[in-house]
Amino acid sequence: MNIYFFNITVLRNKNVYEDKLKDMDSQRLEKIHQMKKTDDRLRSLGAGLLINFIKNKYRIHDRLQTDKFGKPYFENAPLHFNISHSGNYVIAAVSKYEIGIDIQRVRADKHRIAEKNFVAGECAYINAMEDEETQQQRFCEIWTVKEAYLKAKGIGLRKPLNSFEVDLSEDAPKIVGEEALRVVQFRIDRKYIVSVCAGIQDKDFQIEEIKIQ
Repeated sequence: MNIYFFNITVLRNKNVYEDKLKDMDSQRLEKIHQMKKTDDRLRSLGAGLLINFIKNKYRIHDRLQTDKFGKPYFENAPLHFNISHSGNYVIAAVSKYEIGIDIQRVRADKHRIAEKNFVAGECAYINAMEDEETQQQRFCEIWTVKEAYLKAKGIGLRKPLNSFEVDLSEDAPKIVGEEALRVVQFRIDRKYIVSVCAGIQDKDFQIEEIKIQ
């Protein structure tokens, strides 16, 4: 698998933003202009730039499509693709096999929704540490694995988050009962946690930051 990420901060420069809009197709432009919040527009443009980079790198000529569950794909390309964004980052995963990726910015009090969405063992993992910051981080560790798993399966949030369990007792997270899948988890600086869910046969892992000229 190959992971590519892009920091949207550079797009806060109005001249850069306007210049990069010219590289977007009509579908992406419409999506960007429909968004009311500035940060949402920047992330959408960042996603478009990342998609264009991947299309050029892998020589893909098809427009990005989405299936009935909202999972993105390139119709005639011999690869699988998934994308996520949070805060200042847009991130994408490319693989020969089914894959899902999720990124979350660690934020205060976010972990308090865990009891409604997580199973008892996951809540215990979060609450085992008393300090707020560690609880927030542990919440995002679990949340990103769950999101990446559902995206790899292609079912989005149609499967309840508390209908399956993430095991964090070992070095790498695991999804209980899914021996054919592996999870890769890492950070982009201190504030962002990324999880990738892929098949166990997908052993190679590379990550690259993309910077626009």
